[in-house]
Amino acid sequence: MSLNERNLGYLNRRQIIYRRNPIDDKPSEVFEWGNFYEEGTHECYTLFSTKAKINTYKSLKWHLYVLWYLNPAIHQDDFEDAIKNTVS
Repeated sequence: MSLNERNLGYLNRRQIIYRRNPIDDKPSEVFEWGNFYEEGTHECYTLFSTKAKINTYKSLKWHLYVLWYLNPAIHQDDFEDAIKNTVS
């Protein structure tokens, strides 16, 4: 596995959301390659899209909070199981 690849199979099989486009923010311009937000957006989440690794507890905590926020219907036991299976 190269540095750019991620083992996201578990998250995909369990249908755990780890990226989402903005819901309420409207783009200033729409292009074929994507949307442009002139004033920015705080609703765009794209976890695990770069080769950067989670290397601090603060970063790990933020990623877990985002996963919990994006998946409000997931049961806490299932969430903990997902964490154990993807971290190891």
